[in-house]
Parts: sequence; C-alpha cells; structure tokens
Amino acid sequence: MTYPWPGGTRAAVCLTIDFDGESPYLWRSRETRGPAVGELEQRRYGPRRGIENLLAMTDGLGLRTTVFVPGWIAEEYPAQVAAAHERGHELALHGWCHEPPTGLTGDELHDTLDRAARTLAGVSGARPVGYRSPSWDMTAGVFPVLRSLGIGYDSSLMGDDRPYEVDGVVEIPVDWSTDDAPYYRYVGGDPRPPTPTGPILDAWTREIAAAKAHGTLCMLTVHPWLSGRPARVAVLEELLAPVVADPELCTPTVRELAEHHRAQAGGRTVSLDALGRPAHD
Repeated sequence: MTYPWPGGTRAAVCLTIDFDGESPYLWRSRETRGPAVGELEQRRYGPRRGIENLLAMTDGLGLRTTVFVPGWIAEEYPAQVAAAHERGHELALHGWCHEPPTGLTGDELHDTLDRAARTLAGVSGARPVGYRSPSWDMTAGVFPVLRSLGIGYDSSLMGDDRPYEVDGVVEIPVDWSTDDAPYYRYVGGDPRPPTPTGPILDAWTREIAAAKAHGTLCMLTVHPWLSGRPARVAVLEELLAPVVADPELCTPTVRELAEHHRAQAGGRTVSLDALGRPAHD
C-alpha cells in the first residue's frame, strides 16, 4: 500500500524531542526519594544545555520539530520552552510530570493534561493539539480523554509505520528502535555502558533508507538530556542534513502530518474495542 505523503514525497522523517528533563525521575521517586542527586543532575543537563544544543542544530538545518513537553517542565523552565516555540517548533503534551496514564483514573488524566495544556498555552499562546504518553505507556481509555480536550493526534503507539486513526484521534506511530533512550540512557548500575554514537548513526541511517524504499514513516525521538550532548548532536546533524536536502523525503512536524492524514480519504482505523482485544488465531 502506497501512502500519500505530503508534497508527493516517497516517505516521511519526523524529528521529535521529548523534553522531559528530571520530571520522570521526580514522578518515579515521588514516594521514595532519598538524598541522592546524581540522576537529577544528569537529567538537568537537558534544560540547562541539551535543549539549546538541539535547537541550534535544527536552526542550522532549517528543520522544525515537535517538542513534547510535560507541564511541569514548562512551568519550571519557561524560557527554554518558549525558545523552542519562538524558533518555530510545535509544542505538544507529554503529561504533567511524566506520569504514565496506566496509573491514573480518567478524571486524573483529564485534569493533569488540561493543567499541562493551560501551562503550555501560557508559553505559546495556543493550546496544544497533540499528545505523547510518558514512556509510550497507553490504555484505550486515553483516547476519549484526548478527544474531550480537543487533542487531535496521539504519537505513542506502534501499530503501523504510517499514520492511522484510533477512536477519531489520528495516531502518528513511534518505534523503540528510533528512540535514543535504548542506546544512550544510562544512570549507573547497569552492566551495559551507553552506546557510542557510531552504532546509532548507522542504525538510524538504515532506518531512514528503509523508510524511503518502502514508503513509510521514520519517527525519530530524542531527549535533550541524552542526545543534547555535543558529540551526539553532531551525529544527529550528520544524519539529518541529507534528509533535509532530499526532495523525496518530507520532514513535517507531527501536527502537520496529522492534519495531512485527516485531510486524506481512507486509511487504517482502529476502534477502542479492537484496540484492547486480542486478535483471533
């Protein structure tokens, strides 16, 4: 099946930034936090240095991204979030303090996302229209909440390599193999050290080439506290420069791709009932 990508291109490459800083650690340790500050400081590299390094790189390439931001980050680091907006990037929801929706009631999810949306609107002047669940942790019950808040797209599931629709919400799929966390995330105690930059450059170059060959989406997900380090930013620039220059590839924001999909006729649609039901053998 050939997907009608924007501008008649062969495939799409989206660069997305999950600007979550220390919020996942704060949520995870909210009832057990001790005196250790190592991971907190490691994650604070994202708002202190990493986000600016990534924004400077995208400025140089003329590439616009979607930045998924927890509301707590927008409240704690408004200047950094405003800088992303002012430089043309889309701001989208990523929870309040990176709390997975599987641990929330529907009302709690609604209230946290509404609070985050109001906070992001205070930075950008407009409520966000997209959502990415923390750690891509999802339930079928998230989608009615998104619709009630006027959220038009989600980017958390992996059920296709082209956009599709779930309960009236456009799904722009993701993939663990093109997320930087499995490569770079290291907070001590793990026998596997962080992956060097070479393997991720090789792997993601192949992912983009395969997307172009097969007419699919390559969704890249990076975190400022991980990929915002200078050597890793340089590798992203090396990876993305030929993508931006390739007329057969489009590089939309996630919102732009979702709006494009909604304007097309047809496409895969998944109901809420089918989403949580095992397929028949």
